[in-house]
Amino acid sequence: MAAPRKADVVVEKLKFEIIEGIRPPGTRLDERGLAKEFNVSRTPIREAVRQLASIGLLNDHGRLGIEVSKPNASTLLDAFLVVSELEGIAARLASQRIKTAQLHDAKRANEACKTAITVTDFNTANMEFHNAVIAGSHSTTLQEQLNTARPITFPYRHHLTRVPGYMKKSTLEHEEIITFVEKGDAKGAQSAMRDHVNLQGEEIISILQALDENE
Repeated sequence: MAAPRKADVVVEKLKFEIIEGIRPPGTRLDERGLAKEFNVSRTPIREAVRQLASIGLLNDHGRLGIEVSKPNASTLLDAFLVVSELEGIAARLASQRIKTAQLHDAKRANEACKTAITVTDFNTANMEFHNAVIAGSHSTTLQEQLNTARPITFPYRHHLTRVPGYMKKSTLEHEEIITFVEKGDAKGAQSAMRDHVNLQGEEIISILQALDENE
């Protein structure tokens, strides 16, 4: 197998660190510092920045520098609403199109969510669950739209994992989604996934508090 491209390595590392809050929203970055950190030239850094900016995780202000995206409350809440609708559609299509292997992947991922010891372990398994359902939609157009819409929510979706009781609640909601998908209940699957992804009650308060902390 060919070695991964330097830019791709930088993209994956920065994406992980942004999503996990290691580089919080508003963090300033610079090409020279990143090149030194990753022991690469500025060319792969520039490509990585372009890729991450295209999915909303970085803001590239040219000569004014680079920063980890810090959306305002309205933008973020709208993003969750849009993603919840799109993932709901994905679950509806998955109830009609998902393959056995993808359904197995979703179930395995949720079992990993249940046994996760750390927040990072849960977040990884949770992402695998959602990816399995989205893949099960077998809709290239929908997947492309989600690839654009989802990333801005990732750091904050992962922040929710720290809310007391959230992980257990999430795994129960995953089970409900799996049940609807497995039964071929398109309406139930769509509604369950939409409600699962969209912010509600204490989750909204937690997100707004996270935004305040990053001011």
